[in-house]
Amino acid sequence: MSLTVPPAKNYTSPLASVPTVWDSTPVEGNRMIVCEIDWGTMGGTNNCVNINLQNNSYANFSQIVALAVDNSQSGADIQFIFPDTAETTTVPAYTPKTIVPVFTNMTQFYVSAPNASTEDISRFSIHNSLPPPVSIPTTQEQNVAAVNSIGISTSGSQAVVASSVNGTMEALYIQHALNADAAGANVVWTLKDGTGKTVAVGTDVVGYASGTEQTSVGESFTLSGINVRFNQGLVFSWTSNQILGGSFYSVNAYYRTP
Repeated sequence: MSLTVPPAKNYTSPLASVPTVWDSTPVEGNRMIVCEIDWGTMGGTNNCVNINLQNNSYANFSQIVALAVDNSQSGADIQFIFPDTAETTTVPAYTPKTIVPVFTNMTQFYVSAPNASTEDISRFSIHNSLPPPVSIPTTQEQNVAAVNSIGISTSGSQAVVASSVNGTMEALYIQHALNADAAGANVVWTLKDGTGKTVAVGTDVVGYASGTEQTSVGESFTLSGINVRFNQGLVFSWTSNQILGGSFYSVNAYYRTP
């Protein structure tokens, strides 16, 4: 079997080896430290949290070889940054408990969640010995907001998700039934969160035949497999142009909290 190698360049930096401690027995025995970061209060959502075991730990803790991370209560990815090995370990949003091996010779590191909202919480434990692997599947449970038969013959807006809710949009389906008897009849609609961020936008046009009422029925928007954060709920707004009574939209939003 032949192997094709693309054009290559030499790695320019020196290749230096450094000791690792993952298989070393800690002198203090097997220990763990439990941490919880509330991103709304600890460091702020745009800042790193500095974890320094020499400053914060009450017990001797000579090495870090693993993390047990539960990010199921956070809609943002969490990053663990180890400066000495230039290693960044990322655990995705909504991930349940998972064991992450760590390669560092320090007892200090940084934790970051650049896209966190104020209600996100990340929990993890720091281990000085390597625990057995753990595999827990991520839940597929979702919340759903379904608003049917929104009358849109005049311009207006309709709350889809309450303003008290923050979350991550994972799927969105919008359907319409529009009546018109004039050329150029259309509806321009938007779905925004409570901060004014646009989640989706579209235009639906009704076909026109002179002197005859026309009806347009179908999907306006279908999107799944997404991860879009929203804050302070979701509001569906529209501007109607020559649309007759009996016209309506239905909006179905599937999301997770926080």
